[in-house]
Parts: sequence; structure tokens; C-alpha cells
Amino acid sequence: MTGVVRRRGRSLVDQVVDTIGQDIVAGRFPPASQLPNETEWIERLEVSRSVLREALRVLVSKGLIDIRARTGGRVRDDADWNLLDPDILHWRSHSGDQGSFVTELFELRRVIEPAAAGLAASRITKPQLADLAAALDAMMAAGEDSERFLEPDARFHRIILASVGNSLFRALGQTVTVALDITLRLSLAAPQGQQQSLPFHKTVLDAIASRDSAAASAAMLALVNASERDVAEAQAAPAKKPGPARRAVSKTVRT
Repeated sequence: MTGVVRRRGRSLVDQVVDTIGQDIVAGRFPPASQLPNETEWIERLEVSRSVLREALRVLVSKGLIDIRARTGGRVRDDADWNLLDPDILHWRSHSGDQGSFVTELFELRRVIEPAAAGLAASRITKPQLADLAAALDAMMAAGEDSERFLEPDARFHRIILASVGNSLFRALGQTVTVALDITLRLSLAAPQGQQQSLPFHKTVLDAIASRDSAAASAAMLALVNASERDVAEAQAAPAKKPGPARRAVSKTVRT
């Protein structure tokens, strides 16, 4: 690791956090291991001392490292990491053990989202219900464009979490967004497949609009389970090379 790859739109501190955090989560610096000292980091990353120190403070706040006056930085056990932090979720998704990580994400979604949908059916406000319908409309309008589909898809799920009126559910919105992003991008080769998720989302919307908590919970569980099955099939399918006149098509993923 030499230098930080500069990316437009992100501060240098954020980029240093990303570089070191990714290395820690990927296991290049295992738990209990000693991190390089400040001088070594500065030489490796080619950044100033102030930038490095601010980045290390961010990593401390995420639970990844401890900083001690004499011994320097040390990687904490992964049980101490803030595993729901969006950055850590993102780093884990690129750490090489994506299959296990995706399974964990779906287990989390299966516990949280059906419960949230059930509560939303009795608590959602008219403006929130209108926003939920608008998100579904935007998903329909996206057609086969996965990039356009992703934002309203994630928004649909965030609105449900927010409509519960529980700040802890709302805080999980970023976690769900990361889960959606990961699962959707597993099937970018088949963007038309996103349209097949629309009936599942419509069933969730209709149940919530009807104030039917049991139906809303069941509909969301069906959506999450279908998405997990699709992702598992997509991961198991052998990679296909696109031919001259057509491209490879992966399994669809419902999110």
C-alpha cells in the first residue's frame, strides 16, 4: 500500500479512512496486531500528520482500532467493531468473503423488515404513504436501468423503516441501503430482472395502505426471501462471457 488513490468528491481524510479501514476489515491487519506508527503511515500514504490523525480518530470511533500514547495503534477484535456502520458494511462487502456476509445481511433483513412493515401498516402517515407509492412509481419508471432502480428501491425500504416512528428502526436505514446495494449489484448483468421484483413491492405497499399489519409483514418476508434465493442462484451460477451479439445474463435479484 503506497499512497492514497485520490477520488474526486471525497475529502483526503475520508480517503485515508477508507484505505486503512479496508485493509483492517480485509485482514491485512488482523485483530490485536500493531499498526504502523505515524511516521510509517505518513510515508506509506503520502499525507500530512494532521490528516492521518483525523483519519485514525474516525477509525477509533468506528471501533476498529485503539490508540495508545506509547504503543500507538492496535486493531481491536472484530466483536468490538461497529458492524452496522455503513463504511464497515461496505468494506466487508469487498473483503473476499461476500457469500457469508450476504447471508448475514439477509438474516438481519429477515428479522427487521417484516416487523417494520407490520408496524408501518398501523403507523404510516398519509404523506409517508404517498412517498412510498412515489418510490414504487420511480422503480417502475426505471425500466431496465439498474442504477436508476436502486435509489427508489432503497428509498422504498427506508420509508417503511422511518414510518414506524422508532428512531432505532430509522437508524437501520443505512444498513438496509447497503444490503440492497450489494444484492442489486450482484445482478447488474440482468437489469431487466429488477422489474420482476415490482409485484412483491406492490403487495407490500397494498398491505400497508390497507392497514393490514399481518399481510404487510408476510409480504415483506416473501420479498426478502425471494431476494435471498435469487442472490444465492446468481452467486452459484458460472460466469458467462458475453458473445459478439449478446451479453451474459445472470439470475434476477428481487430486493
